[in-house]
Amino acid sequence: MMLGSRFGVRSALRRAIQVKPKIKIPARALNTFASSASKYSTWQRWAYTAGAFGALSLGLYYLYWPRHTFPQSVAKILRKALWEESDKKDHDYQCALKFYLQAIGECDKLSMDRVSDEYTGIELKIAEMYERLNMNDEAHDLYLEMLYRYFDALHTPGRIPDDKRPHLIQKDLRILIKSLEINKDIQVGKRNLLAHLLLAQEEVLSRSPELKEYFDKRKERTTKLFQGKLDDEGVDFDNFLSEDNIKLNDESYLIVNLAKNSSAWEPFKEEFFTARDLYTAYCLSTKDISSALSCKLTTVEWMVMADMPPGQILLSQANLGSLLYLQAETFETKIHQLNKRREQDKSKAEDETMIRALRQLNRNKDTCFKMATQCYDSVIKFSRKNKKLRFNVKDFMDPSAAHAIALSVYGMGVIHLHKHNLAKAERLLNDSINMAEETGFHELLKEAKQELKKVAKASQVDAIKLEDRDSSASDTV
Repeated sequence: MMLGSRFGVRSALRRAIQVKPKIKIPARALNTFASSASKYSTWQRWAYTAGAFGALSLGLYYLYWPRHTFPQSVAKILRKALWEESDKKDHDYQCALKFYLQAIGECDKLSMDRVSDEYTGIELKIAEMYERLNMNDEAHDLYLEMLYRYFDALHTPGRIPDDKRPHLIQKDLRILIKSLEINKDIQVGKRNLLAHLLLAQEEVLSRSPELKEYFDKRKERTTKLFQGKLDDEGVDFDNFLSEDNIKLNDESYLIVNLAKNSSAWEPFKEEFFTARDLYTAYCLSTKDISSALSCKLTTVEWMVMADMPPGQILLSQANLGSLLYLQAETFETKIHQLNKRREQDKSKAEDETMIRALRQLNRNKDTCFKMATQCYDSVIKFSRKNKKLRFNVKDFMDPSAAHAIALSVYGMGVIHLHKHNLAKAERLLNDSINMAEETGFHELLKEAKQELKKVAKASQVDAIKLEDRDSSASDTV
C-alpha cells in the first residue's frame, strides 16, 4: 500500500535516471521497504512532469532572438546556419552546426559578453544541433558550461547590474531544467539543482525581508517535524487553501489573486517552482525522503505566497500528502526493523536506547500519518465547499485541480486501507476511479484499481477468518 510510491514522481524519475525523458513541462504505499525501486515511480513521474511546465517554450526565446542585436559579421553566419537547418536544405543539422560554431567563434573574436542573450542564444542552437544529431554528451557538457558561467557571473560582485539579475536567474534556471532532460548522473543533477535553487532563493529572500523571516520560521518547523515535535504546533493545511489564497469567480472557476504581491519571484517564478519540483523528484529517486518532504512542504507554502495558478497549488498540496504518507511508511519500516532485532536478540528487549528510539519513531510516524490525512482532507473539503469546481474543471486546459481532488480522495482511500477500514477504503477508491475516468487521469485510474484489488483480497481474508472462528465456536458447542 505504498501511497507515496504512487504519486507525484515515480516513473519520471526512473526515466530521468535512464536519461531518456523529454521534459515537456506541465503544471505543476507499503508492502515492504524492499519494493523501494517501484514505490517512487508514479509519484516521481507526476512531480517531475509537474515541475516541467514551461519546458515547451524554454528554447523559444533564444531560438527567435526577439531583440536581434548581432554584429553584422555574426548575423551573416547565422543566416547561413538557419538556411542549412531549414526544410529547403532538408534540415542539414550537421552543416548548420558548423555555421553555429563559426558564429560563436566570431562572437569570441568580438569579445561579446558570454552571458548575453545573443551569445547564449547561439550556444543553445549549438546544443540543439547536438541533440538532433544524437550527440547528447556534447549537448549536456555545453549546458553545464553555461550553468557554471551563469553561476559565476551571479556570484561575482558587480558583474551583473541589480536590475539585470532576475533576468539572468531566469535564464540560469531555464538552462538548468533543459540540462536535466539529458542528464545521466542523478547525483550531479541533484547537486546542480540544489546549488542553482539556493542561488535563486537567495535572490528572492534578498528582495523581500518579510519572506526571509517567514522562511526561517518554516525551516525551524520542518526540523521539528523530523524530531517528532509537531504534535501541538502542526501545520494548518486548510489555511493554504483558504479564500484568501485561492479565489473562485461567480461561476466557480479558479482565478489568480492579482491583489497579491509576488514581485520577489518575478520574472523567474515558473522556472523557480519547476526546479523545486524537480529537486523533490531527484531526492525521491535517491531515497532522500526527508529532503523531498522538506522541499515540498516549503514549495506549497511559497506557491501560495507567490500567487501561482490555483490548480497547481491544489495539486502540489495533494502531492505533499503523498510525500507525508511515504515518510510515515518509512518510519513504520524502521519500527518493524527494530522490533525484529529485539525479537532476534532478547537482550535488546529492555534496552533503553532502543525503547527511546522506538518511541520517537512511533511519534514521527503518527505525526506524518496525521499530517497526510489533514493534507488530503483540506483539498477534499475545498472541493466540497466549492462543488461546482469539479464540473468546471473539465473545461480547463490545465487539469491540475481535478487531478488534485482525485488524488486526495485516492490518498484517503489508501490511508483507510492501511488502517484496515475496508468499507470506507472501498468507497473512497471507487470515488477516485470515477473522478479519474471523468478527467482522463489514467495513471491514477490504474493505481486505484490496484488498491481496490487489495481491498477485495483483505475482505476475503477477513471473511475466511470469520468463517473459521464461527466454525471453531460451533465445534466447541
